[in-house]
Amino acid sequence: MTEIEGYVDQGNPLVVVTGSGGVGKTRAAGEAFGHRCDAYDAAAFVRLAEISDEPGNETTVERICNLLLADLRVANHQPDARPLDVLIEFLRDHSVLLVLDNCEHLLEPIQELVDLLINRAPQLQIIATSRAWLEIHGARIVHLNPLHVPDKNAGRVEAEECDAVKLLQDRAALAGRPLTADDDWSAIVGLVRWSDGIPLILELVAAQLSTGRSPRVVFERLEGGSALKYAPGTRGVQAHHLALDAAIGESWKLCTEVQQRVWARLTVFTGGFTLEAAERVCADTVVDRAVILTTLDYLVRHSIIEGASADGRYRQHNYLREYGRRRLRRFGDQDAIEERLCAWVAQLVRDAAEGWFGPDEMCWLTGVNAEAGNITAVVNWCAERGQVERGLTIMFDLLRTRAPFFFATEIPVCRQVEKLLQAGLAEPAPMRVSALAMVGWIWIALGTRERGKAHRDECLDLARQMGIENAPAVQFIDGSYDALALGSRSGYAKLEAAREGFRAAGAHGSEYMAGLFHAFTAGLLGPVEEADRMSGWCLDAAHASGAEWAITWAEWTRGLPEGSQPQASARNALRAQVRLGDLWGPAWGVEEEARKRVLAGDLLGAAHLYGGSDSLQARHGVRFNGLPGWRHHRDIANDAIIHGTAEKAGIGEEAFEAARAAGARWRDDRIVAFALGDTDPTSPPLTPRQWQITRMVGDEKSNIEIGAALHVSARTVEGDLTKIYRHLNLRGGRTELAEWYQAYMAASDGSTAPEAPPHRG
Repeated sequence: MTEIEGYVDQGNPLVVVTGSGGVGKTRAAGEAFGHRCDAYDAAAFVRLAEISDEPGNETTVERICNLLLADLRVANHQPDARPLDVLIEFLRDHSVLLVLDNCEHLLEPIQELVDLLINRAPQLQIIATSRAWLEIHGARIVHLNPLHVPDKNAGRVEAEECDAVKLLQDRAALAGRPLTADDDWSAIVGLVRWSDGIPLILELVAAQLSTGRSPRVVFERLEGGSALKYAPGTRGVQAHHLALDAAIGESWKLCTEVQQRVWARLTVFTGGFTLEAAERVCADTVVDRAVILTTLDYLVRHSIIEGASADGRYRQHNYLREYGRRRLRRFGDQDAIEERLCAWVAQLVRDAAEGWFGPDEMCWLTGVNAEAGNITAVVNWCAERGQVERGLTIMFDLLRTRAPFFFATEIPVCRQVEKLLQAGLAEPAPMRVSALAMVGWIWIALGTRERGKAHRDECLDLARQMGIENAPAVQFIDGSYDALALGSRSGYAKLEAAREGFRAAGAHGSEYMAGLFHAFTAGLLGPVEEADRMSGWCLDAAHASGAEWAITWAEWTRGLPEGSQPQASARNALRAQVRLGDLWGPAWGVEEEARKRVLAGDLLGAAHLYGGSDSLQARHGVRFNGLPGWRHHRDIANDAIIHGTAEKAGIGEEAFEAARAAGARWRDDRIVAFALGDTDPTSPPLTPRQWQITRMVGDEKSNIEIGAALHVSARTVEGDLTKIYRHLNLRGGRTELAEWYQAYMAASDGSTAPEAPPHRG
């Protein structure tokens, strides 16, 4: 077990891994993360190198929070909530392990954020890597020293006992050039000593040996290149930095001009890249597309970039990316390469927007989401150059793909669109009209009526000025506002016109979305014939397309209350959405399943689920219960639960409120599991051993006493207690657990478990 893992297992909230550049901080943190992440509710390895500390509309802390929310896959549908508040709320309710990699360039905002998070989220543990220490009280520091190097006059046998030599041997063998007894070991010893035992330098040295150079030649060239970046006598520059820059410089010189240009051009990517992206962005008359793959292979073999991961993405080490970035500017083609990156991103989201409604839907969704970093960087690049309409087009197409809904990033995406709208002149332009329509529709769907109305009004005004008030996008926002925000059937004709207009334009994904919202609102407002007609159309269109996520939403519309199949199960759609990883649909599916419980006579279960639905909406900011259609049917269901129906007596207001409050305290996964019929809310949530520990905590036993009784260590007991707190959704530690146990003893005969008490504070 490593020192890092030991500190994590002890429950330390913050472990800071420090050391020289290239010493292996990222690798060590990654190994600890891989060994421990399965023990947590959620875990994420966050690469902070993808975040800049440059001034902008968002603070650096907000950028970091948005990256954390995305990597943790937290549904953030709260239009008015700060990303920090959403993050803290999630972390309070879950045990989470985070790795924050490369903190040094964001030291002040990271210190501010981490200090706040570990004090507000008791179940959070963080591993941070940084060249500089994080000045946070209670942090455990793990300093990674360079590997041990041999003495100056060491022979081969003595040298091979040193870790640095072992690593060089390993990397050289992997590069196809194993070190043998016939090599010049005095030169090898000199190389290893020159590296200061920095793993990244040793990997670069091994790559240079793989070219056929002898250890003596590599050593002499590196010694001669030690002042490549810094003048002799420069103060404040550590020796390993000189060595690292020299080693990178030698790797650079080993590349052909084409390989150098590809290396430099790859640095325009943020958050990694695929082979296809590299070919589209890096190839031109100077760099032939046919050589990109072989060049990537060369750069991987020579440790310049990381080989493609399971999702087909390559990455670069920060030092190597910075070095290549400087060379890109010297080549003088930075503007041209960034322009090609922008063109590639624009084409990607356009293709996804036009092609997602089909059997490759999930590939489009995940592919677009994987490029989120590159998309954001490109849109910022457009804004900086005054190319507002181009940036709006990219963001409009991104929203048409629906990927931001699936991955719950629609709020920051909409905010970015709004900033572009504010940056550009308000003159009439088709793209401005389309962007206003899209963003307004999203706010309306989220239940943020006034914000959606403001965009809708501006959209209609501009459309009238241009004579395009009958454009499909305009009809879509106007119809959605009437039917969804106002609860008026007058919106149906506009949604129908939008659907026909999108069909005529060949925009089949948009055609389906117009039909889906027509079916959705008709299912809430009636009449039954309209609800059935549009639900049937959605089902037929979705199945014909083979778009899996679209099918789940079409299935969901079947059982909406104004249709002829009010008891049609929403579970199939909800289960499929959970399997696919949808972060948007479950909140809607749980609400619909609660209503189905009322129809089936399970009034207590329905009350639990309505509480769970309220909780999901509150945490995720989906305010659809404020929409007229939803509110009407919720009121009917609540009345049936409390006062009963012709077939079944009600449970009364007190029992309803108790069950609803209990469901609201459940965690997201438990709410969804109960909606799917996979759990019973009254079943004991603890294992027999966890019950034993809980009883002893109630009897005021210490961890040492509990461990002695169970023949385990006090540390094991502490680990079990953490799991118990998580199961019961408790935040107050032993005191709150003891209170929960006493409530159980007072209210139960021992056959069932009570609900957890309300959270404190």
